[in-house]
Amino acid sequence: MYLKTLVFCALLSLCNGYKILAVFPTPFHSHCTLASKLVTELAKRGHEVTYLSPFPKKTQTKNLREISLESIIPVINERKKQLLSLNDHSVFHTVHFLTNMGYAVTEEFYRNENVQKLLKSQEHFDLIILAQFVNEGLVGLAHHFNAPFVLMSSMPLFAWSKFFLTHPAPSSYVPNLLTPYSGHMNFWQRLCNSIYDVYSILYHQWVILPKHNQVIKKHIRGEPDVHNLLNNASLLLVNSHVSANEPTVQIPNVVEMGGMHLEEPKKLPEDLQKFLDGSKDGVIVFSMGSNLKSSDLPRDKRDAILRAFSKLKQNVLWKWEEEELPGQPKNVKLMKWMPQTDILAHPNVKAFVTHGGLLSTMESIYRGVPTIGIPIFSDQKTNMEIAVSYGYALLLPLQELTEEKLSSALDEILSNPKYRENVLKRSKIMKDRPIKPLDNAIYWIEYVIRHQGAPHLRYPGMDLNWFQRNLLDVGAFATIALLLILALIRLIVKLIFNKKVTKEKIN
Repeated sequence: MYLKTLVFCALLSLCNGYKILAVFPTPFHSHCTLASKLVTELAKRGHEVTYLSPFPKKTQTKNLREISLESIIPVINERKKQLLSLNDHSVFHTVHFLTNMGYAVTEEFYRNENVQKLLKSQEHFDLIILAQFVNEGLVGLAHHFNAPFVLMSSMPLFAWSKFFLTHPAPSSYVPNLLTPYSGHMNFWQRLCNSIYDVYSILYHQWVILPKHNQVIKKHIRGEPDVHNLLNNASLLLVNSHVSANEPTVQIPNVVEMGGMHLEEPKKLPEDLQKFLDGSKDGVIVFSMGSNLKSSDLPRDKRDAILRAFSKLKQNVLWKWEEEELPGQPKNVKLMKWMPQTDILAHPNVKAFVTHGGLLSTMESIYRGVPTIGIPIFSDQKTNMEIAVSYGYALLLPLQELTEEKLSSALDEILSNPKYRENVLKRSKIMKDRPIKPLDNAIYWIEYVIRHQGAPHLRYPGMDLNWFQRNLLDVGAFATIALLLILALIRLIVKLIFNKKVTKEKIN
């Protein structure tokens, strides 16, 4: 009886498990952090997961098969050298940079030898999870394997993504992700935001999507059209939450998973733990994230930062990618890579100087650490504008960074308790949820499979053209009808007037 019970439980587990393909080709560690967390948990819950990633793990996980996309890394590394310069360019230039980078990644993805082997295989998948960034051509995989697909975005959506996914996002209160705006915009900001949105959408629709379409037709049998595939996603997982982002209108098949990667802090290396414990006056953590290198900062900015740090009584933990830092003060400890979220959990950490990436922003909120933001590109400026509006951060643009301004910002963030109080309020909001974000994401992924793609979650507006969703056709009809009525009234009045004049002449 015991053996029969074991066999029954094993069969039951197999019946509940699904075959899932997860594709995250962009070699950004922040993107892959979320993806790795999700696929590992899916595998632990008995699903058979095939994970395509540029950073395959060395250790194996049960039910998880990793396929290497390491050939894509050089494509991004070449472009990473330009990231700091984006700070000096307009939104229009950044749109070009990001969308063309995404196309280059997608093109290299389909050329990858391992991807070609997978496409030629006879494998079946119950669901496909695709990264939603700037790689729309990936949706061809859903057509190839004839499976429903889920999109997962590591940040709130770009303007062009909201457009083709038919996600309501009025330019009046939803800032373009590439602008330094929050949702409370004045007239000129709303005007500029509208221009940026329209330009982003048109450039993506007219220039970038046709390129993705060509890639799909080249590599996917049946030559599907990207425009017909894009808004057929069964589910959209978005890395956002009201604790870190502003509230927005959500449609039924959108699920927020902000903070999914956060968990109880892990044990720190002995030397790092000793450094943090021994910093009785506190510690300032400084990191420009996983894609930007603080060693690439302009020399004058780096020297200004060094001088500001040298005047502190607090110690500084600096993510520095080189072997040495010329002029390194005694109170500064360098680390090429740091377990950032675990460090931020230490009670001696008093402030976080950051580039303002979304994962870093969420980690600072979750751990209750006030921040000073030096945003560079993409969503970082918007993230920091929102952080400032929530009262737990100070903004210091790179162009304006000087020793005096950084010292002043550090003094303010360390001496004024309101920043700590406000970030602790946001932390309570982030943690106060009926279900953990990872569990919520898993539930909805399984829900989509159980309901064969969950087409009932689609709202009717997804089947309308953009001009129909925005009632432009109704507005045009109403305008023409009004003009015709006015013209008719004018004609009638003119006829009556002419008749009266004629009658008076006769008399």
